[in-house]
Formats: sequence, structure tokens, C-alpha cells
Amino acid sequence: MKEQLLDLNDHMATIEQRVLEVLHNVNWMLEAHDSSAELIEVNGNKVIIRCIGACANCETDCVGVAFQERMPDIELILQ
Repeated sequence: MKEQLLDLNDHMATIEQRVLEVLHNVNWMLEAHDSSAELIEVNGNKVIIRCIGACANCETDCVGVAFQERMPDIELILQ
């Protein structure tokens, strides 16, 4: 049981690291529009991201597209 919990924690850390890498790669682009995106929570395969600035209401959905391309197995929730 303890080993399964450790595996789950490692998996969550891996997802969080991958999310942070995607955010790092997309935020440079968002900064040009006085915007940013930040990680709020990872819970299983559900990832909550807060968009700040003009990107919060943008129809281009750069953040969503970046995650769909790099992490299609997660459930992305944008705030």
C-alpha cells in the first residue's frame, strides 16, 4: 500500500513537472500580450490553470492548444 502511494506521488510530480514545462514554453508568448498562465492545481489527470491578462478572454486559446498538443491525456480546466 505504501509503495502504491509513493508511485502515485511520483506520477503526480511527473505530471506537475510536465505542466510547468508547457507553461514555461507558452508564457514567453503570452508575455508579449501582457498575459500569463499559472498552475493552480493538479489532481489526478485534472489540471487547473489560471489565465491572467488578455489571454483570459482570447479566442485563440494558445494555452489550451499547447496542452492539447503536449499533454492530450489530461483534463485541462482554464480559469
